[in-house]
Order: sequence, then structure tokens, then C-alpha cells
Amino acid sequence: MRCLAFVVFLCLSHSGVSSSQVNGASRYFESIKDSPLKLRHFLTTMPKGGDLHSHLSGAIYAESYLAWAAEDGKCVDIKSFVFIPGPCDGTNDLRPVSEIYPGGPQDVDGLLVNVIDALSTRDYQRRDLSGHQQFFSTFSRFYQASLGRQGDMLAEVTSRAAKQNIGYLELMHSPGMIAASLEAERNSDLAKAYGERLDHSVIEKIAKAAVDEINEMEERRSILQQCKNKGAEKEGCSVSVRYLAQVIRTWKPEQVYAQTLLAFMLMEMDDRVVGLNYVAPEDHPVSLRDYRTHMSFIAELSKKFEGARQNVALHAGELTLGLVPPEHLGWHIRDAVRIAGAKRIGHGIDISYDPDMYQTLQLMAEGEVAVEINLTSNDVILGVSGKDHPISIYLENSVPITISTDDEGVSRINLTHEYQRAVETFDLGYETIKTVSRNALQYSFLSGRALFQNTMDGSLNNECRKGLPQDLEDRSNCSDFILQSEKALMQWQLEKNFTTFEANF
Repeated sequence: MRCLAFVVFLCLSHSGVSSSQVNGASRYFESIKDSPLKLRHFLTTMPKGGDLHSHLSGAIYAESYLAWAAEDGKCVDIKSFVFIPGPCDGTNDLRPVSEIYPGGPQDVDGLLVNVIDALSTRDYQRRDLSGHQQFFSTFSRFYQASLGRQGDMLAEVTSRAAKQNIGYLELMHSPGMIAASLEAERNSDLAKAYGERLDHSVIEKIAKAAVDEINEMEERRSILQQCKNKGAEKEGCSVSVRYLAQVIRTWKPEQVYAQTLLAFMLMEMDDRVVGLNYVAPEDHPVSLRDYRTHMSFIAELSKKFEGARQNVALHAGELTLGLVPPEHLGWHIRDAVRIAGAKRIGHGIDISYDPDMYQTLQLMAEGEVAVEINLTSNDVILGVSGKDHPISIYLENSVPITISTDDEGVSRINLTHEYQRAVETFDLGYETIKTVSRNALQYSFLSGRALFQNTMDGSLNNECRKGLPQDLEDRSNCSDFILQSEKALMQWQLEKNFTTFEANF
């Protein structure tokens, strides 16, 4: 940790931030670390660069799904707690959601509580299911409630982010993925020769429809937040959003290939789709069986789409001994980086099982492959927390980390909660969490060059080596550079926000 503190000091000397302000914030931070309430308030108001690991569907709280399902006339099976389209057939097991939410005197059997619990991991320790089973069971339950509500979902997550001073979200979303999979399923020859016999024009048509879907959800968000109504904009409008096309890896190989092709097409077609990710349980038998095949898909398509955006973030190493046999541990992270060219790793829990761990860590550090840390998710799904969590290994070996939520609605947390958990569990100092906040933009897939050459050694790029401007109208080399880079512009704004925040101390 001493190294990181020194690193950030170097960064401050370049950025022009007052060291007295930073020291004041750091001293106050140390004085409140043992006070959870004061710490939470501090971390809520502290500028946070972004959340790079967030599944849009899993970011929605159960109460929102219930409200939308009630408005849309949908039903819930009171035994399985699965939402289904209306009208209800009148059986005892099917109830209109409108009769359950928001509840009332008629909810004498506690049905509403049970539904919320079924749609989340709330009080998961009291259930017969493991945290892993409970977590992954929620998605099929609330799926029906999400249909037609993507814009509402986007408004919810951006509004929540704004309240926590988060500037950027990189959301995992799957527009068109089911359609691409169905197309692969219909093409019987595809199982023999994946992409060679796949009609790319069909996938291209699906990609265009997916872009239309993104347009519609963003327009709905804009309407809900009044983002085009000057002077009446709600705070969520200030949060920038980009998307990772998420490929569902538990399906047949030809279907995963088709989804991956769609993801690359979306990255090429729409600047808002900045990367891809593979999702669904990494411990699923199909995920384990086809893992290297999946990595080869990404490698192959990266070559075919050479010149287009090549941003890959992968769930890798979200595994523990007991959850899977030992032979599946210790190589997923390495293959994700070496074969698929992953620029970020999600979770990265099983790194200690890699027999070449230090070589892999060196590869990640030198290649600036960041790890997206999801503490609550790792605890609930894998039972990994405290000293068993590899966050310290990554920090000690100069591998950049970000802190993220994974599925804040399912886990019933937010990004501030995850920052606080990191501080309290690993005794992180202010300098470290500030670096982590910066990392969220540094290692984002936003376009353009980054403001920092390296957040670990604190060096700014050559154009800004003399320091950051107070405004962007001075026509300096640094200002010109910032205005030409989407990423650098957001980073510059984050630094301004830190200056304002630290002035309070």
C-alpha cells in the first residue's frame, strides 16, 4: 500500500491538484475508517469514475420489476416465482402481479416478501439453496418483467449512479443474441463448420435490429429523465453509458459463435457498443467443456474484423475448488489474456491455482490488463471473501483493479457499498481508492487515448506533462488533446470533480 500512496503522490504532482487538499482528504478518511456511517457518506460523495462490470438486467431491483409487471398486466407463479405474460388463467398458482405489488392488507401470507427474496439474494443464507443457486435462479424469474422495459431499466441504473457521483457505466446487454442463436440453430450445417457456412447477411440484419433496440431504450431513458428538456434534466442524464455485447456461453458452440459474430458486428456498426463479454456461469458444464473453443472464436473473429474495435472483457476465473474439479482451475484467466486478447478480466478469483501465477500476473501488469473486482458477488456466489480473496495479490503485483457491482439489483447493493466493503476488508487508504476510481475510466473502452500513461506510476501523457488545465479554452497542447479524446475528456472532468471534493477537507 505504501507503493500505491507514493504512486498517487507522483500523479498529483503532475495533475496540479493541491497536495494539501489531498492530504486533508486522506487524513479525514483515515479518521473515519472505523465509523461505517461516516465512511459510507464519504464514499457516496466521493467522485467515482465508473462501473465497468454491470449486467443491465441484474442491476434492477426486484421492486422495479414488480411495478412494471403490475403495470403491464403480467402474472407470477406463486410456487416458482416466475413472471409470465397475462392474463392469468385463474388457477391457484397464478396471481396477477397487481394483486401483490405494492401489497397491502391482503398480503397476509407474506407473498410480496417471498417474491422479492426469490428475485434477489436477500437473506440467501436462510435458504435451502446455495448463494450460487439462488443468484443464478433469479434471471429466469424476472426475465418476462424486463421485456419492453429496457429504457426504464437504463433510467434506473443511471439515476442510481448519479446519486453516487458515478460518471460512467459500461453495461453488459444482449440485444439480438437470442435471434442470432436461433439463426444458428436453424442452420444445420453450422455445427460442422461454424462461421464458414453462416450467412453473415442474416446476422448483419439482426445487428441492425439490435441497434434499433438500443436507440429505443436510450430514447425512453431520455424521456423519463427529461434529458432533452433544458433546465429540467434529471440527474441521471449526466451519466454516460456504453455497452458490452454479452454472449451467452452455455449454449451450443454454433450458437455461441453466431453471438460472438454479432458482437463484433455491433462493435463495428455502433460506437456505443464498445466491447464484448461472455456471460452465464463459468462453472456450467458447457462453459467448462467449450472454454478454449470460445477463446478461439474470439481470436478468429478478431482477425476477421481487423481494423474494427477490438475490446474484449471476459468473465474468467470465477471458480473455486469444490465448485469445479481441480483440472478446471488456474488456466482460464491465462487463456483469456493469451488466446482471446482480453483487456479486462471479470472476477479473476482462481488466479492462485495457476501454477504459473506470477508469470500470468506479470503478463497482466505489463499488458495493463485490469481486473474487475466484485466483492459481494464473489462472497455470495463463490463463498470467497476476506483473506481468501485475491485482491491483495493483484495490488501487490501491480495489476490494475477496478471495483464494480456485477448485479447490484440481484445482490441489493450499490457501487458505494462495494467501495466501503473494499476499504473495511482490506484496509485500503484514500490514495488507493482514488486510484481505483481513476482506473474505471483509464481501463474503460471509451474511445481515444487515456489521460494517464499509467495510473500505477502516476505519469500523464506527453501532451499534458506540464499539468492539467483549469479549463479547455486555453488552447494548450493538453487542452487540444483532451478535446480530441472521449476518454481523456471524462478523465479530466473526474480530476476537476476530485479537486472540488477535496477542497472540503
